[in-house]
Amino acid sequence: MTRTATHSELEEIKAPADVEGVGVQAGDRGVVVEVFERPDAAVMVEYADDEGRTKALIIYSPNLEETLEVIPEPA
Repeated sequence: MTRTATHSELEEIKAPADVEGVGVQAGDRGVVVEVFERPDAAVMVEYADDEGRTKALIIYSPNLEETLEVIPEPA
């Protein structure tokens, strides 16, 4: 069974859990910047600070239950 993404690009979502080391906390607002269907369904979410600077890009499973990869913004 193929899992498809349940979110769309530019959709605003809330972080489902804290992501240590990059300053993302549960409930932080982020924006879906990419929806992947291959090789596996996933969504990439960008989180920014109050100044609009990217804190991290995080790739989640389609239902946001699993963090697949964390890409911290270089200092």
